[in-house]
Amino acid sequence: MITKENLLKLFKKEFATTLKVMRAFPPDKLDFTTHERSSNAGKLLTTFIVEMALIQSYIFGKELDRSKFSTKPDSLQKLISDFENESSNVIAAVEKMPESDLNKQIEFAGKKFAADEFMLMMLFDQIHHRGQMSVYIRMAGGKVPSIYGPSADDPGTNL
Repeated sequence: MITKENLLKLFKKEFATTLKVMRAFPPDKLDFTTHERSSNAGKLLTTFIVEMALIQSYIFGKELDRSKFSTKPDSLQKLISDFENESSNVIAAVEKMPESDLNKQIEFAGKKFAADEFMLMMLFDQIHHRGQMSVYIRMAGGKVPSIYGPSADDPGTNL
């Protein structure tokens, strides 16, 4: 089991990195895709918001707005704003929850998870899709930011 303090530290660091990747995507290329069977960039970016909504629904009981799963994004700025709001709401809810609630059992997709496992699963999926976005950024003509270390476009590091 992860502690609440460590979960919050991880969320804050990784959410900030996800925002950095989102901001690096060329705003006029939301329909860009790497392959005919791949999601377009707008849909992939929407995944970050949906994952935050899933945490809020399954862990904190907030009603799930299923339109988040299929809505075509208005703009990159709107996606960034929505992610900032949703991730801030998740952090605030985790800050308020008793540490013992991290063990609370939930059911998702027919499987049982402890709350901390579910939240980490959503975070790890976000990190996975963030890696995909870094490929999309480069292929769409953007500059890939440093994520865990320098990139060819950004020699800075956030380690």
